[in-house]
Amino acid sequence: MKSRAVKLERKELFLDQLRDRFERSSVAILTDYRGDGKGMTVKEISALRTKLRAIGGEYRVVKNTLAAKAAKDLGIDGLEGHLKGPTAIAFGYDDPAAVAKAVLDFANDNKAKGVPIPHSGYMNGKVLDAKSLKALADLPTLPQLQQQLLGLMLSSHRNIMGVMNAPGRQ
Repeated sequence: MKSRAVKLERKELFLDQLRDRFERSSVAILTDYRGDGKGMTVKEISALRTKLRAIGGEYRVVKNTLAAKAAKDLGIDGLEGHLKGPTAIAFGYDDPAAVAKAVLDFANDNKAKGVPIPHSGYMNGKVLDAKSLKALADLPTLPQLQQQLLGLMLSSHRNIMGVMNAPGRQ
């Protein structure tokens, strides 16, 4: 049987790790990983974790009390009301849109089971509702935005070169 001091030490370590994740993340998406039925299997959670790891994110099952305490310690207001029931958080460190898209796509792929259920999130000092998460997921990812910007920058040069070369082609 573990002593109270060991349990307290483990909780404090988990709380420190949770604070660190909140500080480093550009987005945190709260999900219900059990839903109404049996919930996600270990295989499904591992698949989601692998998908998120590939785009610079991670998926952690958390205790609501510790997540609320970590958020409060960091001055994140408004998350306490969303930390109800079985909760897992998808943290995104690089591209918030890619993480939101990955979580929502995974939820749509597992629609028959109904899990995970992304219900809220936190980004740039604001609590996001499900509608805002959907809007975030609909945004292009960072590499797609960079490609579009580069295409716009090069298009004017291509047009000028086309006009200048047109008399020589005729």
